[in-house]
Amino acid sequence: MEAFEHVARVFLETKGYAVSTNVKFPVRRRTKKRAYEEYQEHGYEIDLVAARADELLLGSVKSYFGSFGLSRQFFREIADESKKKWWESNKMFNEPEVQAGILSGAAQRFDYPQDKIFLGLFVGKFKSGDEADIRAHLGQMHFGGGPVRLFDLPMIMRGVLTEAKHKTYRDDPVIVALKCLDELGWIAPAVPQEHTPEN
Repeated sequence: MEAFEHVARVFLETKGYAVSTNVKFPVRRRTKKRAYEEYQEHGYEIDLVAARADELLLGSVKSYFGSFGLSRQFFREIADESKKKWWESNKMFNEPEVQAGILSGAAQRFDYPQDKIFLGLFVGKFKSGDEADIRAHLGQMHFGGGPVRLFDLPMIMRGVLTEAKHKTYRDDPVIVALKCLDELGWIAPAVPQEHTPEN
């Protein structure tokens, strides 16, 4: 599991979810051959599958630390035509057929009604200037029970820091690292309040 995926997992666990990682959903799709009808099955991997009594959340995790950040070019509806190869690699957010197959597969495998299944995107860093466009686009994209949920770094870390402030010991490297920093006084006494980025 990628390191930022683990941080996102801890965040979800603080919200009462039981979380599995790297779950593949097979999706049957027709090939581009025109001479005859042919289908192939591909497995599409979901980084985090988070189950709670009231819902199932399928999470895609994109850290982009050390790079320019998550760009609008990864989303077909808001990408420049010249960046087609970028969004083609991001099928779960750009191909309705893939989304429908994953949704159906998740409902069948985990026994949740489709209106109780949601898609979430966990982002560590946005490309400068692109965050508002990405937020607006995902807010209009419907999956299962509603729009795609966006979890940004401040939201994720508020949840994780709050968990680390608890006195109860939890044997998790993310929580223990934060407890070490807290013990040294290197973490502010209060968790920062929620901040909504300006559009």
